[in-house]
Amino acid sequence: MASATLFAIFLLSALTFYPPSTTAQPVTDANGNIVTNGGRFFILPRYFGTGGGIERARTGDEKSPLSVVQSPFETDLGQPWIIRSMFRSGFLPEGRVSISYEYVQLGFFTIHRVSSANSYKFQFCSTDGKPCGNVGIVKDEAGNRLLAINQETPFEFVLTELPSAVSK
Repeated sequence: MASATLFAIFLLSALTFYPPSTTAQPVTDANGNIVTNGGRFFILPRYFGTGGGIERARTGDEKSPLSVVQSPFETDLGQPWIIRSMFRSGFLPEGRVSISYEYVQLGFFTIHRVSSANSYKFQFCSTDGKPCGNVGIVKDEAGNRLLAINQETPFEFVLTELPSAVSK
């Protein structure tokens, strides 16, 4: 009897378990196309007139561009970023992602859809147990538009994928 019950519980759990990669909503680009997991993207503001794309820049005495900023120029696409899911899927699902930046603090990023169908926000989750925070735009004394944890106002963005011939 115990083995039959154990088998029934196993069967129930096996039939009702869906890995997040198969149930998560796919991330879409600015045109509504499902984006490729591990693709190269420009991260652009959702609203025109609020600055340009996301890029690295020197904002102080740095020897190399370490800060992640929003370009002040609306026509500037910024730089391409590689965004990957930890799941092996052909598309990029909402949830935990890695972004091609080598100076990330201890923690991880997540991507979430916001009010518009093709608009998203990032959240940063530290590994010290603090709640995840929205990634927003914060101006420094020099007027740089830094990406930083900002609980009130997330930076809402759309993704534009580089054509595969350009991204190689």
